[in-house]
Amino acid sequence: MKKTISTFFVLIALGVFSISAMALSTHSVWTNDNGNLIIDAKTKCEYQSFAGFNMASSWTEPAPPTYPAVAHLRGVTKAYSTSRGCFDRDYEFKLVSASATSADEIKGNWDVYRDGSLVCSNCAGLAAGLSNPVGNAYKVLIDDPVYGPATWLFSGFIDNRKDF
Repeated sequence: MKKTISTFFVLIALGVFSISAMALSTHSVWTNDNGNLIIDAKTKCEYQSFAGFNMASSWTEPAPPTYPAVAHLRGVTKAYSTSRGCFDRDYEFKLVSASATSADEIKGNWDVYRDGSLVCSNCAGLAAGLSNPVGNAYKVLIDDPVYGPATWLFSGFIDNRKDF
């Protein structure tokens, strides 16, 4: 009888944990050569012409009580400028750590690289608009400790998404 009761409680516990894990929502969004806008915090240059604008992201919404925010995002591009004083640049926006996620946003710390050099290290920011349908824009806004809040911008259009 004791063994039957113990087995029953183990099965109940496994069921509860399985239901919690299944309740997690996982998302993935991609951009392939479909850029919208880059703003450089230091130079104030705005870019709307790109070669190879790509982004890949995946994240899981945390579930109570103890699941942490888990996310990955990396965007890279070659940006071309016709504005005076602005030069063609390579940019990379990379999520270093996530502090919070939802169906639409990823909050965390980011690294920004310009022409292969780290120009904003472990800077706070967020990706927003990630729940938008295919064809709509999303944005990554990153605070710069020198140039101010939301002064870095990486924005593109969602080409593909998976939600499960």
